[in-house]
Amino acid sequence: MFYPGETVRLLRELTENGLPRFTEGSVISVLQNTNAEPDAAEVRFYRDTHAITAKLSFRAIEPVITHTIFESTAAFWALDGPPEKAVEAAMHCVLDGGCLMREGLNVARLYYDREDRWWKWGEKIMDPTGALVSASAPAWDGCVVAFSGPQRFHLEFRLQGRGEAVLLLHQCAAAYAEQASSTDPAMGIARVLMNLCEAAGARYCAFPVADAWLVDEDWQSLLRPPLYPDFFLLPETEMPQSPSAPFRVIRLKGKRVLWTALPVQAAPGDPPLKRDERDLKVDSLRRLKALGEKYYDQMYESRHGVTGLYSNTKDVFNDAISLANELGMKEEAETLSKRLDHIKAVFRSQFS
Repeated sequence: MFYPGETVRLLRELTENGLPRFTEGSVISVLQNTNAEPDAAEVRFYRDTHAITAKLSFRAIEPVITHTIFESTAAFWALDGPPEKAVEAAMHCVLDGGCLMREGLNVARLYYDREDRWWKWGEKIMDPTGALVSASAPAWDGCVVAFSGPQRFHLEFRLQGRGEAVLLLHQCAAAYAEQASSTDPAMGIARVLMNLCEAAGARYCAFPVADAWLVDEDWQSLLRPPLYPDFFLLPETEMPQSPSAPFRVIRLKGKRVLWTALPVQAAPGDPPLKRDERDLKVDSLRRLKALGEKYYDQMYESRHGVTGLYSNTKDVFNDAISLANELGMKEEAETLSKRLDHIKAVFRSQFS
């Protein structure tokens, strides 16, 4: 299965279009056969400055590891042990959980630019079994590993970067939409995160995490209200705040808790949960508020790009105000409008 926006490459030459084997392109849409089963994709390639669109069987293309598919990310930090332990344990955990290494180019090496503080994608590698990653990755700055399966799991190791080593698990947006709304998918991702957290010896796990946190890597700020993630694994003594809807506390062994807004079951006999559209929109409002405050905080910490962060802050707060009005939460919309007015005044006085 392929997803719109996913990067793929040709497994054969397209002579009629002048495209050699291994040319990379982007999936525009997924096509179905007469049995309503997806079996082909419309893919856009570029040759020189010209766009070329081709309809191709799934057998004619393969996915290429890329960051463009990342739309839902879990962060694991405060890892217990050296990098080699975390890499080997995390790889075994995902592989033993039923995922295989994805075919083709399934590993990308990462390089950390210490001057500009960002992670640069390097060479892409084929590693059919994961043995190369387990043996070599602990000596690298980091890497991203792609696995098979509809979630499009990508395991990212940031080992020699700005601060402590951290583990990230990425998946596609379509998978998260299901996990946020009903119990079976939510339980599936909860098991993956719990197993990976234990295997890597992580003290904390938060899911999902937005790009703003992936950029500054201030993971502890994920625990400060307003909260962006829907799911936390952490020591019982370090819960972000007293439990309040929609968050629920599920106590685990070792004085740890699962603290979540996802529709997971607290016990096997509990009835499944189904969240309606309004519940999901209220959660989106919470995340928008958290993201807006994060961008605002980053304005004070940025060495450059303050104007861009200010623009992001305004956009997110305007989206939050619009959503609050849509939900009929007039007082919330007014509070957000006042907060945005304050931020605008601060920017004019301190950054203009």
